[in-house]
Amino acid sequence: MSIHPPDEVSTGPLLPAAPGDRERRVRNTLWVSVVEGAFTTVFLNWTMGAVLTGYLIYLGAGPLGLAAAASLPLLMQVANPLLAWLANGQRHRLGFIATTATLGRGVWLLAVILPMLALPPPWPPIIMLVLLGLSGLFQTACGLSWVGLMADVVPEEMRGSYFGWRNAICGVVGMLAGLSAGWYLDRMPAPASFQMVLLVGLLFAAVGIALVFQYHEPKHNAVRLSLGETLRVPLRDPNFRRFMVFVMYWNASVMLAAPFVIPYFFNHLQMTFTQVAVWAGIAALCGLVLGPFWGRVADRVGHKTVLIITTFLAGSLHPLCWMMATPGFLWFIWFSGFIDALSWGGINTAMFNLTLASAPPRHRVAYIAVLGMASGLAGCVAGLLSGPLLAWLLHGSWSVGSFTWTGYHSLFLLAGLLRTQAWRLLRPVHETRSRPATELLRDIWTRTLERLPWRQ
Repeated sequence: MSIHPPDEVSTGPLLPAAPGDRERRVRNTLWVSVVEGAFTTVFLNWTMGAVLTGYLIYLGAGPLGLAAAASLPLLMQVANPLLAWLANGQRHRLGFIATTATLGRGVWLLAVILPMLALPPPWPPIIMLVLLGLSGLFQTACGLSWVGLMADVVPEEMRGSYFGWRNAICGVVGMLAGLSAGWYLDRMPAPASFQMVLLVGLLFAAVGIALVFQYHEPKHNAVRLSLGETLRVPLRDPNFRRFMVFVMYWNASVMLAAPFVIPYFFNHLQMTFTQVAVWAGIAALCGLVLGPFWGRVADRVGHKTVLIITTFLAGSLHPLCWMMATPGFLWFIWFSGFIDALSWGGINTAMFNLTLASAPPRHRVAYIAVLGMASGLAGCVAGLLSGPLLAWLLHGSWSVGSFTWTGYHSLFLLAGLLRTQAWRLLRPVHETRSRPATELLRDIWTRTLERLPWRQ
């Protein structure tokens, strides 16, 4: 994708920029985005995952509450077309990004003071659900505008490599944040431990928001659509509709089990916060290599091919590792950290970039908004169903020796089987430079054999 000439820059006067100056601003934005992403990652790491799950359990949330907490941010994506319509009408995108990010992250101050309010059950979990919904709404608006801005800044030919590298760096930062939070939460009493982690996370979020103003903002060339056209224009595109069906199916299959992976670690495997952080850390360290690797592969063979391979890995090996672990034998959990990096390192980057490739630049924000609305709704429904489904499956436990099969195992098996079939919906999606997955696997196998010592 070409970079639009910066006829208008939000942080300076309306002066034409020389080509060299434009390139300098773009390079600066690429570096600033990595630093900003690192600070924001700390906040996100400490307001989701193990920290959020542990805090909700402390506040009295049960399976239905945990499922709702995981699903609410996705439900907020139903408002994507409205948010995209608002975002697309902003002359200065950086101001809109900073404002919505401040609102979405600032509401977490309520989570910090919540234990001080001494509210009776079940109000604390309910308030947390409202907070998650509001935060998800504002941060979705922020994300839509940020994606549109970065799509105008990062050239198409290097998107896979750049975002693979950026995601890997942020993954390592998330690992360090998770380890430090896990160590702290295991040693300090609740709720003060959770409050301190959330408060420090908000400070990191504030630094990330300040860094947003260092981004280069090219001229906003997107065509403003009416609210109705924001919905209709993307749905008229047959290739986009095929991609949307795939993303909806994938999100639903993921959310069927995702709300209960960490509760499974806590409740069944008896893992500590530190151990959960080590699991996430293994994934982050491996992702430092595998994320950029998949980015380079995608730049050569297409994002669709990478998605076909990595979604199948995430559906087969991931749940298998979780199910084979036992409270006294966590090696499969540590190995699943590597599998996490191997699969999601490709999925996250390829999904993001295939979304951009499926959306024409003039209506990109509208396309992304409709995709987010549809996939968020599918994921939310599946996540809400996962709670009562797990409650029903928990009645089907049985044991063989020291191994106990629980409702968690049944849920992971079902979700895994659904995930492994996602590639079938991706096959009809057109991508200009996509190569068949079988051809890529054959190339990888051939090159591996050529590097074996006895073949030299």
